[in-house]
Amino acid sequence: MSFIAKHITHRDERLMYLTRLHSILLIRGFLWMGILVSLGIYINWLILYKFEMLPSASVPFIPAPYSQIIDMMAGLIPALTGIMIFLIYLFKVWGTEIALTNKRMIYKTGLLFVQSSEVELAEVSEASVDNGWLGVPLGYGTIHLDCRFVGDFTIQTVKHPYTLVRQINKFRSGEAPVIPL
Repeated sequence: MSFIAKHITHRDERLMYLTRLHSILLIRGFLWMGILVSLGIYINWLILYKFEMLPSASVPFIPAPYSQIIDMMAGLIPALTGIMIFLIYLFKVWGTEIALTNKRMIYKTGLLFVQSSEVELAEVSEASVDNGWLGVPLGYGTIHLDCRFVGDFTIQTVKHPYTLVRQINKFRSGEAPVIPL
């Protein structure tokens, strides 16, 4: 059961549509991780083999197993940064839910520290989708909601954005859509 259905919706609300962020964010995180891990390996290769300058040589009192860790530290920093970037994207995809009820749209982020934003469907005056280059073939896009009193609402990298906008428009026009979850 989704977090929104369990904790955020009211008794008189029905959850009509639930979606998440697209997995293209995982590919973006994986690319960053690959680039930074490759950079770390290249830095280690330069230090250890090309220039043959070992950082532990300047500190002779450190025992052998620990000196090898010091020698690899320069390449380890970009590699760990790449892994952290991938984990940030992974937790963003896992922790984000976008729900449409019969009264409002709810955008929830976070796994441990949950933040939610919501907008009443009556307040939405316009909804638009920006797909970018790969959005249409891969099925994702950025949704821009122009709301009257709340301000603009933007949700990036949404799975099947046109389905969500179509359902928002049906609710605004007074039709009662039936959406299987």
